[in-house]
Amino acid sequence: MIKHPQKKNLSSFQVLKTLRVLLQGNYNMQELIKILNKDEQGHPFNNSVLSKYINTCRYFGIEIPKILNRYYVTGMPFGIKLDDDDTDLIFKLNNLVGKTMTKRSLKSFENFVEKLNRYSYKKIAKVEKSSYDFSSEIFENAISRRKRVVLMFKNRQMLDCIPIKIIYTEDKKIFKIYTNRERKIDSSRLCGIRETNESFFPAFCPEQTVIFKLKGVLAKRYEARSHETVTLNPADDSITVSNLDENKDDLISRLLRYDDKCEILHPRALRDEMKQIIQNTLSNYGVD
Repeated sequence: MIKHPQKKNLSSFQVLKTLRVLLQGNYNMQELIKILNKDEQGHPFNNSVLSKYINTCRYFGIEIPKILNRYYVTGMPFGIKLDDDDTDLIFKLNNLVGKTMTKRSLKSFENFVEKLNRYSYKKIAKVEKSSYDFSSEIFENAISRRKRVVLMFKNRQMLDCIPIKIIYTEDKKIFKIYTNRERKIDSSRLCGIRETNESFFPAFCPEQTVIFKLKGVLAKRYEARSHETVTLNPADDSITVSNLDENKDDLISRLLRYDDKCEILHPRALRDEMKQIIQNTLSNYGVD
């Protein structure tokens, strides 16, 4: 039997080798380089090369977020498929083991769930809390750099959003974010956070002052909210209101009720949005 020589695609082989190591644990870049270069001639793995291999895996749908400088495989598009009954059973087993068995047994079960999660199509459960800790510093840096963030919940759902600010209470830390509306996320629901490369524009960020003008009888009777300051305009008996950090949807709904006695002055994006809402409403009634 004649054996035909086969050409090995080295890059493809190295990508698969990288994925195999990522499936074994949660490592930072230097740890990955050290593991992958073991038994390799010439140490072919470095920061730049390894980043390309990880991005290649991501391109094929493998979810590999970077959290606190460590890489995690959180979803495989071609892995084990689990239905809702399977995931419900895993959650019930997790609760049962935690309540009735030793810490060692719970640790073993968590390790099993983590491995299963790496190879599953559907993200199924929370893994070790210590492994998926998150930092307020990442969130605050993203705000200052005007970068979107991805929040990772303990049920393994992901949420791409605009960071606004952190609200501290006596016993909680709340992340205020913006998706299609403003939301407040209790930090206890999260297990990870990462900054993305996508920027958001200051004009789109809901954390800013909205300035609007009121006139007529409304201006005389208007009672300012605690988060508003009012300036009188003696020339036309109007007032200018500076509104800080009110929920955008609530504010628009309120200002629409003021009809033609209200004009948004700033920001331009909100002014344009208000105009579009009014135009769409008029068109529904056949008014151009």
